[in-house]
Amino acid sequence: MDIIGRAKKELAEYVATQLSLSEEEVFKNITYPPREELGDLSIALPSIVKGGNVFDKAKALQEYKGNLIEKIEVVGIYLNARLNLKNLFIAIFSNLNDDYGLEKVDRPKRIIVEHTSANPIHPLHIGHLRNTILGDALARALKARGHLVNIRFYVNDTGRQVAVLIYGLKILGFPEPDPDIKKDLWLGTIYAMTNVILEIRKLREELKKASESEYREKIKKLDELVATANELRSRNETLFDKLADAINAEEDPEKKIGEIIKNYEEGEDQLKNIIRKYIRYALEGFNETLSKLNITFDNFDYESDLLWSGMVDSVLESLLKSPAKITYKGVAALDLESFLDDDSRSKLKIPKGLEIPPLVLMRSDGTTLYTVRDIAYTIYKFNQFNADIVINVIAEEQYIPQIQLRGALKLIGYSSFAENLIHYSYGMVNIQGLRMSGRLGKIITIDEIYEKLDSIVRNKLKEKGGNMENINDIANAALRYAILSVSANKPLSFELNRITNFDQNSGPYLQYTYARAVNILAKATEPLSINNVDFSDIVREKKKILLLISRFPEVFKTSADNLRLEDLVAYLRELSDVFNSWYDKERILQEQDMGKRMLRLHLVKGVATVLRNGLNILGIKSLSRM
Repeated sequence: MDIIGRAKKELAEYVATQLSLSEEEVFKNITYPPREELGDLSIALPSIVKGGNVFDKAKALQEYKGNLIEKIEVVGIYLNARLNLKNLFIAIFSNLNDDYGLEKVDRPKRIIVEHTSANPIHPLHIGHLRNTILGDALARALKARGHLVNIRFYVNDTGRQVAVLIYGLKILGFPEPDPDIKKDLWLGTIYAMTNVILEIRKLREELKKASESEYREKIKKLDELVATANELRSRNETLFDKLADAINAEEDPEKKIGEIIKNYEEGEDQLKNIIRKYIRYALEGFNETLSKLNITFDNFDYESDLLWSGMVDSVLESLLKSPAKITYKGVAALDLESFLDDDSRSKLKIPKGLEIPPLVLMRSDGTTLYTVRDIAYTIYKFNQFNADIVINVIAEEQYIPQIQLRGALKLIGYSSFAENLIHYSYGMVNIQGLRMSGRLGKIITIDEIYEKLDSIVRNKLKEKGGNMENINDIANAALRYAILSVSANKPLSFELNRITNFDQNSGPYLQYTYARAVNILAKATEPLSINNVDFSDIVREKKKILLLISRFPEVFKTSADNLRLEDLVAYLRELSDVFNSWYDKERILQEQDMGKRMLRLHLVKGVATVLRNGLNILGIKSLSRM
């Protein structure tokens, strides 16, 4: 058990024994007082004792003095405890090793984290940024907690978007990528050109039949599309004109796109080889981008493999046999609302009163929808990795489909999978001044964001005379901190200059604090010894730092177990703030009194250790020189 956990257990054991209560119940009601003068640990007495004259009994507890508990006071309805700072210090720094705080679970689980899973038709963009950083950091935290974690990327290669890309590439004669352009960017340009030309053609056909009221709106939309087309044409006139001439001369482009979808889903060999080749080009581009963020995957799973293996057909057959099957708007669907009782809803984490729309299983042409394929993929993930838990990092817009997914799994006999499938939902991210539309080619790519950050960081390092070798690591820290510091379910907006602030509330600020701490230690000329520490100097900021260091194992455990990395970020920021405030007020290396100097150097070592381990969990590199 971590040190703060031991202190809580000591307090809970004593209180429970004296008041004839459950130690477990007392332990879980121990909190931290809002103000320092109230103590270091606190219990609201009404939370553990019901009825009777509890306050007279509680006052008798004030005589206690133990190992990690120095003093107990009863103030109003609260029992407040002060920690024995000397014993706390000795307990921490007698055993402070490189893995301090990284508490392992007693029973590790096999956990899949699926994240990013971007359509392989254009580069990763701002819309993927939060997903990929959240997913990677969750995986890192769960691994640090001792779980066996498998990280997966779901390649959606069977939908209309990929078919539109392949249709455009076919018109161009299936060319090889331009060697001077990043492969995913090259593919994204062809996809956007093809899609916009198709949309313009479709809209012009609609205008011929439009009513007067519809006509104005459609003309306005057409003008916008033509402006987008002109911008795309300016990137490569030859490519654009070849696509436009061929598409506009085609009798029925949608029929050709439909044939690509159908033939690929049926596994036509020649088409399989063509599509897989271009998908690999897209994934090469993705991996190049993600390498800047130090993000990798254990598996890339192709949606087409699920179709070709027969898994999707098998799942569809089970769904169609379900008693919950209904006909909805002329197609087969699943009536989840009527067939999921209150107990099932509770186990599947479906809010009371939420109306679940029918899950449509098939289109009118007999092809399956993506949620049906997600059911097959979920079963595949659990079985293939023998997973205890699967975490899907998916945007909040997929809230209802993810509920439908869990409900459908439950109804066809996969209750355990349904109950252990977690939708890690996140809100959209906006970078001030940047707007985009993927289907129209107006993409703000992660590569572009990184280039802007690189320029900002480069200029700031020049101003400060910093180490230019650290630019990528600082840019990565800025992005990760900006994403991870905000609760995932909240919308996020940030500005690139602000997130690279070296002086406060940023990833670079935490890196700078770590560099400051390790450089102090590097300049120390004497070995650290607890025997020489002056414990009476544990006051003000030094006491706060000691208490924060003691809480790191607990903060890490709860952040990882509850999938709340923003709590870990807030903790690291608070530790950095207190450390920097103290550093600006008191001497450390220059302190003449050996006892005080030893105390302060130990605290610096503790801060450096905690920051290094905390940053590593977040995927941020700790830098010894900025």
